[in-house]
Amino acid sequence: MMKKILATALLLACSLPLSALAATKTVTVKEAKTLRDDTRVVLTGKIVSRAGDDDHYWLQDSTGKIRIDVDDDDWEDNHVAIGKKVRVVGDVDKNDRRTEIEVDHIRVVH
Repeated sequence: MMKKILATALLLACSLPLSALAATKTVTVKEAKTLRDDTRVVLTGKIVSRAGDDDHYWLQDSTGKIRIDVDDDDWEDNHVAIGKKVRVVGDVDKNDRRTEIEVDHIRVVH
């Protein structure tokens, strides 16, 4: 009986669209700061400056600014876009009473 239940659950999960399994929420910086750790988000804003070491930057929109952590291989066109409007996809990362976005993908938007 348990094997049938697990098999049915697996079939249902496999039949769902990928977007339903990895829901991504488009949010503002202000909203992102209120979300739980590991929440998947999309943000759009301007990279205004570096925020410490080479991988950290400040992303600003009309609601505020947030630190983002971007590895070199996450850039769509492989370059830093300080002063450019970008869209980032990543996860909320809460630690040391600070909220930042652990970026999986970033690209310049016009």
